[in-house]
Amino acid sequence: MSEDTFAFRLKVLLEHKKLSLQQVADAVGISRPAVHKWTRGGEIDYSNLRRLAAFLDVNWVWLRYGDDAVRDLGLAGTTELPMTDLRRRYTAEIVSNEARMKQAQESTGIVTWEWNLVTDELIYSSNCAQVYGREIHSNEEFWEILHPEDSVWLNDEAMKEVVASKAPRVWDFRIILPDGQTRWIESRLATLLDDAGRPLRVVGTTIDISARRQADFALQRSLQLLNDAARMAGFGAWRWLRAQDEMIVSDEWCRLFGVDPAQAPRHYVELSRHIHPDDRAAREAAVNDALAHRGDYRVLYRACLPDDTSRLVVEQGQARVAPHGEDVWLTALSRAAQPADMAPNGAAAGN
Repeated sequence: MSEDTFAFRLKVLLEHKKLSLQQVADAVGISRPAVHKWTRGGEIDYSNLRRLAAFLDVNWVWLRYGDDAVRDLGLAGTTELPMTDLRRRYTAEIVSNEARMKQAQESTGIVTWEWNLVTDELIYSSNCAQVYGREIHSNEEFWEILHPEDSVWLNDEAMKEVVASKAPRVWDFRIILPDGQTRWIESRLATLLDDAGRPLRVVGTTIDISARRQADFALQRSLQLLNDAARMAGFGAWRWLRAQDEMIVSDEWCRLFGVDPAQAPRHYVELSRHIHPDDRAAREAAVNDALAHRGDYRVLYRACLPDDTSRLVVEQGQARVAPHGEDVWLTALSRAAQPADMAPNGAAAGN
């Protein structure tokens, strides 16, 4: 519960004055459960509020609305909440929560920051140097550590656009550490507004994603190697996850079938559009048999190309239980048919 609530102020006053709920109820002229609801955040009407404030000997505006309302109305005097056991427990809880938050923040490497648009003050959390390699105290210091290629788009103009749009953003960029190493950073930021809808502060969190980026780059290199090898060998590949009806199709498969990779099949039924109508039934029968027996299949069929011609294709596949045991994966390789594929045991489907 926040200290800036009617319920909290009431509970602190009751504890300080050693008043029971029944004593308050008798003094105000209402039931004990009604007073209990007030201490739990329940609403209070004006007449009962005035009687309650008089009984507690406090300003009724302060009791209901707090210090800000008293100041806004220009009322004289201020009211200080006494340091009761309740306030001590509340303060201790805040300190404990902040300590846990700081520990979690530092252990996970998350840096928080806040840019005050009114004072132009930039404040980073205490673990800033762990991620950035140094303390950051201003936007100018931040721009200085950006990788030259990223400083082209991440600059003062980009920040002005963020503030003007008032929309949250996620940025991935590189920084240069004092020892010359490059580190990848992911930053999530949002603009906070005042009551009139005007930008007041920009707040954000940043985290080192260098390991993730390196893994992504390694995966991309591996995929490129596989794609290059598949292209040289003339093999196209695809995998179908049956339960999700989700397909993964290689670039070489798209080249073989004359398909733009952006328009590659994403569902199994879409494959049929690229197979000659007279060959679809025989191919489907072979696939269904492999699915039923978790086995292999080999079919020869005509692929329909975008220019209304066809290409004879050999497809070899296998149906296997997925690693988690709850799905079936159908994986296949396709290539242009060779004369040897015309042997009797490789007769074209549908012919």
